[in-house]
Amino acid sequence: MIIAKLTGILDSLYDGHLILDVQGVGYWVQVSARTIDQLPAIGQKLSLWIEHIIRQDHQQLCGFYDPDERHCFQLLLTVQGVGAKAALSILSNLSPERLRAAISQQDRLSLTQADGVGAKIAGRIVLELKDKIFTLSGSLPIQLASPTSAIQDALSGLLGLGYSKAEASLALTKTAQENPNNPTAEVLIRLSLQKLSKTS
Repeated sequence: MIIAKLTGILDSLYDGHLILDVQGVGYWVQVSARTIDQLPAIGQKLSLWIEHIIRQDHQQLCGFYDPDERHCFQLLLTVQGVGAKAALSILSNLSPERLRAAISQQDRLSLTQADGVGAKIAGRIVLELKDKIFTLSGSLPIQLASPTSAIQDALSGLLGLGYSKAEASLALTKTAQENPNNPTAEVLIRLSLQKLSKTS
């Protein structure tokens, strides 16, 4: 039996984990600091999305206040060397939106702010998840989360030229940051292509 979600009463809260009382059964659930910040008071009803990790020698429940954070956790676990403890530490420091931005921008420094995540692991996360970044939510990185029509048109244009969504969005993010005066789609494409040609 795989547990995907639990609803019960928040029985007690500790550093990095809690006990959730579900009809008299107490579940020990590890959580990120971000989830802890959103918890109700002790004794109140709580629903958590659960990642049920089953190993040969033990089982582990990791809980999340929203499914987006759980999805990020699942992707982080696919990276070699990233276990549940490190993934929770990353999500304690970075919201899903900031995590997408860090990976998209290859911002290894932000990732290394989490306990247990060194430069080597941060590099693997960026490398192995850069092409999966949009599966974190199916959306654009934080800088492009509310794109203008010019940015959206430029993204479509770059995709039409054969670039991946990750490549195109990363180049557009940097171009938009460097040119804040609402350039046209044509200008965005031209400047982004210059960046893409340097990385190819």
